[in-house]
Amino acid sequence: MDTPRGSLVPRDVESAKEMQLRVTPSEMKFQDTLAGRVYRLPVTIHNLGRTNQKIRFLEPAKPQFKLISNNQDKELASGLQMTAMVEYHPDKHEDISDQLFILIGNKAIEIPLIGLIPACQLEIESEVNFGTLVANSKVYCKEIRIINRGKAPGMFTTEYQGRLPIVIFPTDGIVEPKSSVIIKVDFCADQPRVVNEVAKVHLQGHPDIFLNIKVHVVEQIIELLNMSDDQKLECIHFGFAFFGTSKIEHALLYNNSPEPINWVAIMQNDTVGEELGTNIHQRTDVAVNNLTYLRKIKNIDITNFISCVPNEGRLLPYQKITVTFCFSPKLIADSKKDNDPSHRQDYAIFLRFDSVGSKDGFLRDDNSKIITSDRFQKLELALTGSGLPVILQFDTGRVLNFAPCLIGERSEITCVMQNPSKLLPVMYRFKKTAHFKVDPEKGKVDEGCMQNVVCSFIPHQVGVFKVKQLIEIIGPVADENFQSLSLKPFHQINLVFNSVCKPSAKKVVMKINPGISPFVCNPTGQFVVKDLAKYEEYAPVAMLQSTMTTIHNQCSNKEAVKDALIAFPNDRAASIRPGHPDKHFRTIFTNIPRYNYVDPDFSYTNSEKLKKKAHEDCYARYIKDLRSARLQRKAEILGKYEYDDKDIGLQPASGLKSPSLSESELEENLSSVGCKVNPYQLLSTRNMESKEARALGRKVLKGLKSDPSTPHEKQDCSLILTPKQIHQVIVGPSILNFGDICVNSTNTQPLHVINMLPMYIWIQLDINLEELRKTNQFSYVIPPTASTYISIVFQSPNAGKFWKSFTFTVNNIPGGHILVMAAVMPVRLELSSNELVLKPHGFLMKTCFRETVRLNNRQNYFVHFEWQPVNTSRGIAFSIRPIRGTVEPYSSLECEVTWQPGFSYPERGEFILHVDEGNTLTLKCVARVIISLDYDFYFEVSELIGDTYVCIVVRYVCYVSKNGFYMH
Repeated sequence: MDTPRGSLVPRDVESAKEMQLRVTPSEMKFQDTLAGRVYRLPVTIHNLGRTNQKIRFLEPAKPQFKLISNNQDKELASGLQMTAMVEYHPDKHEDISDQLFILIGNKAIEIPLIGLIPACQLEIESEVNFGTLVANSKVYCKEIRIINRGKAPGMFTTEYQGRLPIVIFPTDGIVEPKSSVIIKVDFCADQPRVVNEVAKVHLQGHPDIFLNIKVHVVEQIIELLNMSDDQKLECIHFGFAFFGTSKIEHALLYNNSPEPINWVAIMQNDTVGEELGTNIHQRTDVAVNNLTYLRKIKNIDITNFISCVPNEGRLLPYQKITVTFCFSPKLIADSKKDNDPSHRQDYAIFLRFDSVGSKDGFLRDDNSKIITSDRFQKLELALTGSGLPVILQFDTGRVLNFAPCLIGERSEITCVMQNPSKLLPVMYRFKKTAHFKVDPEKGKVDEGCMQNVVCSFIPHQVGVFKVKQLIEIIGPVADENFQSLSLKPFHQINLVFNSVCKPSAKKVVMKINPGISPFVCNPTGQFVVKDLAKYEEYAPVAMLQSTMTTIHNQCSNKEAVKDALIAFPNDRAASIRPGHPDKHFRTIFTNIPRYNYVDPDFSYTNSEKLKKKAHEDCYARYIKDLRSARLQRKAEILGKYEYDDKDIGLQPASGLKSPSLSESELEENLSSVGCKVNPYQLLSTRNMESKEARALGRKVLKGLKSDPSTPHEKQDCSLILTPKQIHQVIVGPSILNFGDICVNSTNTQPLHVINMLPMYIWIQLDINLEELRKTNQFSYVIPPTASTYISIVFQSPNAGKFWKSFTFTVNNIPGGHILVMAAVMPVRLELSSNELVLKPHGFLMKTCFRETVRLNNRQNYFVHFEWQPVNTSRGIAFSIRPIRGTVEPYSSLECEVTWQPGFSYPERGEFILHVDEGNTLTLKCVARVIISLDYDFYFEVSELIGDTYVCIVVRYVCYVSKNGFYMH
């Protein structure tokens, strides 16, 4: 007996596994179906049992599903399978479900049949992990996708209700079929913390999904570590050093953060605990009374005493570099003598390591809470050291008087040299001095020790001697790059040696050479000719003037004889030595050329002579060209100021002033001086403050170029700036907070730019934010030592929190980033009262019931509004004006509500306030009416308002007169 279609015989529904059958698929789902079309899916039954089974299909109940099979009753042998087809032809655009039953004896297998219309199939990632970030107030962005794998568009909404600086955009939207939408998650790393937040995401067709946002924010820590054990270093003690020497200490600078950092070392001035050149062992009253010295040490440049190499650079993540600190104390002159043992100078100064980036300036107090650039890492290092004068004391004093002696004799003085310093030893060396000798010549005197020194006078000639004996003090002196030390003389001490060498009293008999002798010497070689005057008896010597005689004159060329040198008869022994080829010698009497030869082993060859001549000519031409260029430049300068010699009658000091320099000449002078930066010179806060003050005094607010145009500007703006130079360019404030603003409102904040460098710089703002696109200009050429401000314009069409950052470059080099904050809100109006009670004012019935309500606009954008009265069954008795209008920013507008009295008019009414792209408010109006008739009729009305019954007593009092209808 056949079972009717759609009817079911009560049977036990079991799974296919229990009946040793495998049905594929277990659920037949027709997806993305359209009305009017036909869809088919196969169903396969496999007999896994050992016996034959009789299988029967029962057609679905709903007409949209139809079973297509050749034989609905079939006996299926063991191991075999059969396939049937289910056809689905929807007639409506809706989801339909049914069941297909497969009967095996008294048991049945249920296969769900589902027909689905085209729908969206949205998917989203469940986690956004920013990883490890540095707390530098920079906004980081991660993108995730919402993918729609379905064939119908799907809607989504996102919502974050936490208090952390997390912004998700867009908050809602539609994803088209087979496409995706990018969702941006912005996070501002403003402070160190571990973030594990949840944002709610609603996808169409799915329950709410929670999006996990994970961030680990750490501080960007710069650390100084010891070279030996990698422990943190907070102070470096240089100890004691003589003035003029140096001491060097090393440390490791460590970037303990996951991001690279540009850093610069700055010497801090006028900090708490600073000591500059004061003697901490000196009594307070003595130190305070020496006001001249206190003023002098207050104005010293401490960067001349302390050096840090390197003092700028870039550290990669978790990178360590070696930094060398050099302490070189220099003597600051006091009213006392330099060799006073109490002239000790102690130093305690602080060095700061700053990260390079946007900042708020150096003229403000570093401890002020308004400084937002404190988020940039600052490491402070204390440096202490003491400078001592070199003191050597001699028991005989600085002047030594030796006993007179003769040539070949010796006069000695033994003195005691003492080092009174109990802190440092003294290494000395006596420089060599003629006729004097010191033993030992060099040595070392330990702390508080003495040493005997023997000073000897050994004359080699007769005379009175008063010489200065230099004592060089040797110590460790830093080299030019301040990274190594070498022993060099750094100080000198003078001793004065006095003595006399007397001539010998021995009488020597004069022996005269009967031959001809030159006038400059004598034959004995012991006495000069001037000694002949002491002797009355001496043999006459024939002296001949060779220029007056013509004896043995030979026929010779007078021109050749003119430049010849005279050779004496007794210098024959020296005539065999090589001579100069350009010098000629002739005899004194005959003027005959004397034999002269040139040694070929030591003389120049012809080619060498030509090279030497070319070398000399090259330098001669170079000097000549320099001179001609200098003269030409001088002539051009003189040519600019043409004048004549005509006397115009001006008197000296008559009030004529020199012409002032133009602005271009001033800029040229500024950029020509100090453009080069000493790589070993530290920056100091005092110098930075003075530079900033000069730059602030020279404001340039108009005519700033967007690109360099002149050759001078192009040359300056193409220079590659170091971190030390970029640190002298202030771009701030580092946070531009626009506060609470309205959608589509235009807001402006100034971004200050201070150029402390003596050169042009090129500032470029890398702004890719649509909200800041209305800013007038994004690049500026800033003159040397000048300041300006850039007006940043913000306008957003979307409501919500805004946290974004943009970077800027200085001469195409990254200089930092600026954080932009705003709370963008939709426009809204506030009512002074939500319910208005109209009382009678006056006696004219048409105008006596009126009150005013105030519309307050507390935001920075004008608001358009319109009133809409609510119609009731009894009509509209209230009117308001103006019915539409505009409320200016931060102002209010009063609207007047009037009630038209009448016996059939309602005493209650409502107005709906519509704000364009804003909120909607409701104003309730109640007219308090009391009417008295001839019989003084009273009635009460009770009405439920909220949760309270309010009783209203209405009294009508009417009077009729010729002038009209009056009431009270």
